[in-house]
Amino acid sequence: MTYYCLYQVTNLVNGKIYIGIHKTTNLNDSYIGSGKLIKAAIKKYGIAHFKKEILETFATEQEMIDREIQLVTEEFCERK
Repeated sequence: MTYYCLYQVTNLVNGKIYIGIHKTTNLNDSYIGSGKLIKAAIKKYGIAHFKKEILETFATEQEMIDREIQLVTEEFCERK
């Protein structure tokens, strides 16, 4: 079965969050994000200082993409 997930990764050191999407066959895989900022933060703080939560799952890839677009707005990206 394929899962389409919206997830949140929280940096436990500084409280910063990253929201992303992921297509997988295993909800418990080790994927934690692929963006430049999350990769840099993991390199700086170490993977042990991050927590991943699956916020929502979807029936289709397009539903997943649409939901990410709703949440990750310009305003969201510019918050402190």
